[in-house]
Amino acid sequence: MTLLRQLIIVIVILFTLLFAGSVIINVNNTRTYLNNQLRTISEDMATSLGMSLSPHIAKQEMTIVESMISAVSDSGYYREVVYTDVNGKPVVVRRQEVRIEGVPAWFVNLIPLETPRGEAQVMAGWVQAGSVAIAANPGYAYATLWGNSVDAFWWFLGSSAVALLAGVVALRFILRPLRAVEEQAKAICNREYLIQDKVPWTLDLRSVVAAMNLMSAKVKEMFKEQSDAMERLRAGTYVDALTGLANRQYFDLQLKQLTKSRTSSSTNALLFIELADFKSFNERMGYQAGDKLLKGCAELITEVCKEVPNLDYFAARPSGANFAVVIVDTVDADALALAQKLGAALAKLKERGYTDSDRVGHIGVAIHRGQAAGQLLSEADMALRAAQVAGPNAVHMNEAKGTDEYSTYSASRWMTVLRDVLTECRVVLHRQPVVSCADEAKVLQYETLLRIFGDDGKLIPANVIIPMAKHLHLTQEFDKHIVTDALTRLARPEYASDVMAINLFPMSIRDGGFVAWLGDMLKTHAGVANRIAFEVMEHGVTDNLDALRGWVERMAETGARTGLDQVGKGFRSFSYLSTLKLDYIKIDGGFARGIQENRDNQFFVDSLVKYAHGLDIQVIAESVETREEWDTLKSLRVDGVKGYGVARPSEWA
Repeated sequence: MTLLRQLIIVIVILFTLLFAGSVIINVNNTRTYLNNQLRTISEDMATSLGMSLSPHIAKQEMTIVESMISAVSDSGYYREVVYTDVNGKPVVVRRQEVRIEGVPAWFVNLIPLETPRGEAQVMAGWVQAGSVAIAANPGYAYATLWGNSVDAFWWFLGSSAVALLAGVVALRFILRPLRAVEEQAKAICNREYLIQDKVPWTLDLRSVVAAMNLMSAKVKEMFKEQSDAMERLRAGTYVDALTGLANRQYFDLQLKQLTKSRTSSSTNALLFIELADFKSFNERMGYQAGDKLLKGCAELITEVCKEVPNLDYFAARPSGANFAVVIVDTVDADALALAQKLGAALAKLKERGYTDSDRVGHIGVAIHRGQAAGQLLSEADMALRAAQVAGPNAVHMNEAKGTDEYSTYSASRWMTVLRDVLTECRVVLHRQPVVSCADEAKVLQYETLLRIFGDDGKLIPANVIIPMAKHLHLTQEFDKHIVTDALTRLARPEYASDVMAINLFPMSIRDGGFVAWLGDMLKTHAGVANRIAFEVMEHGVTDNLDALRGWVERMAETGARTGLDQVGKGFRSFSYLSTLKLDYIKIDGGFARGIQENRDNQFFVDSLVKYAHGLDIQVIAESVETREEWDTLKSLRVDGVKGYGVARPSEWA
């Protein structure tokens, strides 16, 4: 019950008590007054009638006596008129039935009126001849009392209604700051930190508003401090201090995750970039010029990579004048195109005044198709040496080593294959459970995985399908197929308690047509919308926070959940988490691998968990391969874990 309603009830009760007390006092005063009036009337009439009867009694004119008594009785104001002789014997008796018209019986029974008798002597000369007694009729008194009570009731009711209405209006105005405080508190829960500019004039409410404003500012500051602390931690551990790119530790961590994860299903590319003759440039131009050149090169790499839409990558400076770009889910042609674009852009370093030579650097490209990290690094280094032999600013990519039948497919052939896969529904869904750390028997959600088969019934590797789907812009078609299938399955009774997570491609949530389609699908399947979760990779969507925020709000309206995948892989400030109403985040698997032996990763995960829990966001760790990793993550208060060390994927029957 709202405070306004409670105050209204209190006011109504007070008015009711006031009304009851007023009526009781008014009725009692009127009743006492009427009783006195009845007594006075009875006595006055008895005296008057006794004096009027005395002459006629002395002359024994009883007919006139009876007529006078009857006249008094017939007036209706008296219920009884009795004339008795000196011996007390009634001589003339007139009684009238008491009639109380227009007055409820309950009122008469509730408020009894006394009807006192008035008596007077009747004289015959100087001798007493008898006495006359008169009792007034209370009917008129009841009518008067009832009329006064009714008038008082309606007057008080009307004035109370006006006063109550005025009170409600006044209370609404006075309590308006409290409603603003309520909205402010809800906003804080929704990770919005509003400050009320209008301060109420009521002292008590002013104190409440001031306290809420202070709390909102403090909470915002607290989360900002946590975010800044995490950024300092990440910068000190994983970021190259000079260029702002990833350092060697982060590069090794991510490359190890990329090449060793059993859940990895991607064809990736590793680009090595090395500045030419950097040592002699340092000796000739000085270390400050060398640092400036390194910074300029890092800015150029970032600039070129951001120009490529939907590029899943990270850039690093492993050592000295060497840079690396790792591209995830790509095809050979796209990797080579980016490398050539970077090679052409190297000449800009001279145009921008960072170097005085046209021979800026070289780029080597290696494609990752399941080989170990060491082998991939060796292949990239060999490609770099070949580029150095080819000439200034040259690019070289090792020849494709694919031996499967798909390595010879053209783009048009792949378009036909992928269209047939979708049309003939040769997409088989698997799912892998996310297990609660607090209760290992509880499954928080299942993550949806794909298995795709060719027309010959053979499994097409996902590390082939996904890059080609991105290259041919068919990712939305796959997303629609998976969402439709998942919603249909969730409606079946055997999955009535399951929560399914679907990882969407970043380009899907940026497309207005796809978002509208998904909203309509969730409305159609409203009964299961609250048991489906959509997640996108952090580094693919956080460059446009407004679009991401709109997506999260749109999903919340349908009841669906929203999460971010591979959190921590990018280098964006975590402060964005405080502005989004996410349900959960999934920490990038690179931080979970071997975490029991890595103090830096432990501290990073611990800080991220504290920050996320403060925002009421659930935290899930991916790529958990061993019981030791699981136990360490559990001790860091991670909510759930997923990986081959927890449970293997199985077909979603």
